[in-house]
Amino acid sequence: MKAFVVLSMALAIASCTAVDDSSSKKDKRGLWDLGYGHDSFDFDNHHDDHHEVKHLTTTITKKVPVPFPVEVEKHVPVHVKVPYPVEVEKKVPVYVEKKYPVYVEKKVPVHVDRPVPYPVEVKVPVVQKEYVEVPKPYAVHVEKPVPVVVHKPVYVEKPVPVTVTIKEHEKKHWW
Repeated sequence: MKAFVVLSMALAIASCTAVDDSSSKKDKRGLWDLGYGHDSFDFDNHHDDHHEVKHLTTTITKKVPVPFPVEVEKHVPVHVKVPYPVEVEKKVPVYVEKKYPVYVEKKVPVHVDRPVPYPVEVKVPVVQKEYVEVPKPYAVHVEKPVPVVVHKPVYVEKPVPVTVTIKEHEKKHWW
């Protein structure tokens, strides 16, 4: 902490001395900064002074850095499912059955060349439809007005009484 205070004081003193050296030239000017050599301006004594104006040109060269591609490696956390060992608190023996072959009987259709000498009756259940009388809707005549297109507007004049009230406005004084 002590070193910080000492260094900041040294920096402040060094910057003050640098400012005093740069402002060694002091020009005397009037109250309105009328240019070099004019202390005041009178309307009676008006004279035109012609001065030469010097133009200074300065060329400043600087190196401009050229952009170039930079590869940035970004580390992105990705969740990876990894199997991990789980410790079992109670160790119980488990019996695993062994697989063994089982015979399954399948019926296979066989084609017979001889026709059957008698008719074969096959009973197929048929559902009989039952008809029930249901009250049916009947026709009702409803009048629908037909829209008529009017090409000319028709104006109907009717006198309507209107009451108008007029309020008197009185001026307010400012005092």
